[in-house]
Amino acid sequence: MELNVGSEVQRGWRVLAVAGELDIDTVPVLAARFDADVTGTHAVLDLSGLQFMDSTGLALVLEWHRRLADAGGQLRIASVQGPVRRLFELADVAEVLSLHETVDQAVQASADTPR
Repeated sequence: MELNVGSEVQRGWRVLAVAGELDIDTVPVLAARFDADVTGTHAVLDLSGLQFMDSTGLALVLEWHRRLADAGGQLRIASVQGPVRRLFELADVAEVLSLHETVDQAVQASADTPR
């Protein structure tokens, strides 16, 4: 399967909308979009269209979470679907990541608010 990544700015947050499957074959697509589009320190990853994520996708998300935190910013995750949420729980990172029910909720919260 392929991976599609859309990118826009909402309320000052770079929002990357991901659809398809994020795995070893498609991680480079999202990594390239992160590198090209996330020029600030705050971003939202919209996973509403993501049907599958493997450990390489999880590693990329955690890397960007760390990178933005180290820069004084934040990566927020929105609209996580069942299988991906389960991966976050199994990897014990659901409490570490800033998870939001919707993109709108993620961009409404202040940049200073961790969740």
